[in-house]
Amino acid sequence: MLPKNLFSLLWNFVIFIIFFINQSFGSANLIKRDLSLNRSNGPKNILATSIIGGSHLPQMLEILKILQDRGYNVTLISPGNYTAQSINYRSIPQVIFEIEDFNIRHRKPPEIDEAFLDNDFSKLLSVVAKIGVQSYVPYYNIYKQINDEINTDLFLCDNLINEPCFDLAWKLGKPAVGISSDLSQFINSPYKSDPIVGCHVNMENESFYNRFKCAIIMPLMHAWFSKESLKDLNAKRANVGIDPYWDPKGRVSNRLMLSNNFYGFEIPSSDSPLHQNIGPVIPDTFPGITPVLDSFLNTHPRTIYFALGTNVIISPQNVITILKSFLELIDQNIIDGVIWSTVRTDISESLQLTNSSSQISSTLNNEHPHIHISKFTPQFAILSHINTKLFLSHGGAASCHESMYTATPMLVLPIMGDQPRNAEMLESAGIALTISKANLKIDDIVSKVKRLLNEISFKRNAERLQFLVKVNSKRKYRAADLIEIVMNTVKYQGVKDENGGFKVDNENLLRDWITADTRMGFIRGKYLDIYGAAIILFLALFGGFTYTLWKISKYLYITFKNENNNSKKSFKLKKKRN
Repeated sequence: MLPKNLFSLLWNFVIFIIFFINQSFGSANLIKRDLSLNRSNGPKNILATSIIGGSHLPQMLEILKILQDRGYNVTLISPGNYTAQSINYRSIPQVIFEIEDFNIRHRKPPEIDEAFLDNDFSKLLSVVAKIGVQSYVPYYNIYKQINDEINTDLFLCDNLINEPCFDLAWKLGKPAVGISSDLSQFINSPYKSDPIVGCHVNMENESFYNRFKCAIIMPLMHAWFSKESLKDLNAKRANVGIDPYWDPKGRVSNRLMLSNNFYGFEIPSSDSPLHQNIGPVIPDTFPGITPVLDSFLNTHPRTIYFALGTNVIISPQNVITILKSFLELIDQNIIDGVIWSTVRTDISESLQLTNSSSQISSTLNNEHPHIHISKFTPQFAILSHINTKLFLSHGGAASCHESMYTATPMLVLPIMGDQPRNAEMLESAGIALTISKANLKIDDIVSKVKRLLNEISFKRNAERLQFLVKVNSKRKYRAADLIEIVMNTVKYQGVKDENGGFKVDNENLLRDWITADTRMGFIRGKYLDIYGAAIILFLALFGGFTYTLWKISKYLYITFKNENNNSKKSFKLKKKRN
């Protein structure tokens, strides 16, 4: 007699044979998809420009290096001999262009320092706008001169006070791509604002008054204060044959704008396809740690790293307050080491205030055994060291990204620009606490350092963000892809000019990415006419229903009342007869 499971065994054997045949012979019909791109006969020349230079350059240069490896010709115009002195970007040719009177990084007008120290945003905005106006023609002319030499196909423009870049691209009919660490000014999300104008980054939990002030009053005030500078800027534009433009944001409508940021740090919003988060853009290699610093860190297992960047202004009094806080933290055995990266001009000024304190003077002269002061420090290498427990920073974009990449909690002293905004976002993400330059106190610094070192939530949040940063740091390749997409679109939509390049209509070049609401106008684009009609219809129906119900109720009430009166009269008549 056959076993009961014979049919089951035979069935499994048949399935195995079918699977074996499919694996052995079926794969012969598979082909691998072709990932190669046709880059021939297309635009190749990219001109990147920055009026600020310095820390604004790495985010651009990382993308340019990728594009250079893909066969594009890239050129940088910027102040300072940056690429030749760097390890990562020596292959990128740079046109060094400096205007003595307008070099914000190396020769700042005294009004800027005064605005920083006074914490006067309106004054700072006025000074920066003035510099943008006065430097417009010189920078426009140098951009045009280099463009004529290399026959630019695409402009990559650092966004800050760089109107000449966008204007020249518009005049020549060339595509322009903007890049910035912060695109909040271009995003129409009313719940996002900026601490530098007295508002919060996220207005979600704010009162009606604060939301009204930040969504209506502050933008109107900004537009009013920008009126004169825009008038002066348009006069400069007329000098070089550029049509006037009255949008304070600049000639950036319908342009691809890249943001060196990512969600998890940035406040979430529904952005236009033209606004792409491609950050954090972080170099693949960094300078290693020096033997002196390595020795200091190895012998100081609880070290704070203190760096405020190369262009930050704080008062000598604040320098002394920070230093006294370090000494107090060391005395309380909360930390045992400080690495202080400084340009040393703040130290020389601070020494004048310390005649009565030999301890502080000796510390500022780099004589304290637990405090190491150095002019140049390899920041990423220091943050990567296991004994660096905390980063006291100004909150610049690059410092924030590197701190998150190394999972180092931060104590942030924001000074200017995007730093107050970054500080709030770091605090919201649970990786940092903030101190104020306007009210800097030793007790506040000490208590917040204790919290950052002792509360486990800060380290856990830092590790959570570290994963996000490492994943998103690959998106610089996405940024290069987006620029290639723009150039490929130019290849097929552009019209060849006499120099063999392509001219395009920038307002319609990226029409596939431009949302329909921008062409429909405010009312139609927001569907306010539809919603308005729906509300009117609802109110009409509701009003008609209510009116009808009221009439019916009134009729029933009157009928009931009449019947009741009649019944009472009838009752009285019967009673009278009886």
